[in-house]
Amino acid sequence: MIKQTVALLVVVAVSGCAAFQIPSDRLERSQASIRGAEEVGALGVPAARLHLQMAKDETVRAKRLAAAGDDRAVLVLARAEADAELALGMAREVSVHGDALKAAEDLKAVQARGDR
Repeated sequence: MIKQTVALLVVVAVSGCAAFQIPSDRLERSQASIRGAEEVGALGVPAARLHLQMAKDETVRAKRLAAAGDDRAVLVLARAEADAELALGMAREVSVHGDALKAAEDLKAVQARGDR
């Protein structure tokens, strides 16, 4: 009886420490979103930079949770991907807005030349 109890405790202890495997496609998507946000210029947009840093921090946290066997790692990784996508969108918005302002200035210049 004592041997069975000890054996059961050993099995429980070992299984509790087992790493949780994050699906590789989820991790790759999250990391790709982070890279995409960086490439679009999220580091140059304060609000986007904040969400990009949160995504990086959450990715690290997800890896730690997975290593500790915590299945919440997938949820934290999903949040990391969402924050990276938000940073990407914010950076794109700033870029598009700048392009729109430039186009408006160019149009005004063309119209001013045409009025002469």
